[in-house]
Amino acid sequence: MAKQFEIVFEQSNITVVADLLDEAAPITCENFWEGIRAPVRQELRHGGETGPEMWCFVPPPKEELPYENSTVFPEHGDILYYHYRQPPTRAGVMVYDIGIYWDRGQSKLRQGWIPGNLFAHTRQIKELRLVAGRLLLGEKETVILRRKP
Repeated sequence: MAKQFEIVFEQSNITVVADLLDEAAPITCENFWEGIRAPVRQELRHGGETGPEMWCFVPPPKEELPYENSTVFPEHGDILYYHYRQPPTRAGVMVYDIGIYWDRGQSKLRQGWIPGNLFAHTRQIKELRLVAGRLLLGEKETVILRRKP
């Protein structure tokens, strides 16, 4: 059975379980799994340019990540790991975040296409859409990423 992690949406009182796609993205999965050894708590945001995406920062990986199982066209329930250097106007800082897609989306920002590693998937779309609806209405949401026992 695949490793699983939980996405706990605190204010919405909703927990979603996601399966890691170890065979398709082994290095990304290993680094994400290590990154959530202790639960990670972050502010959740809704994507402004990417469509039906909720996202949050994650801890930096222990090693440089390759692009594996990457896509710019995620489907509903896909969870992508993004790792890229911000444009020079933002001092070129590396960004590490995950995008949780509640419908078909795309990874295009003003600076262009940004592929993400498709490393996890959830089938709990209805729950994702409820949380996304709250975010779109301007409500705040905090997310906890933790290993599923």
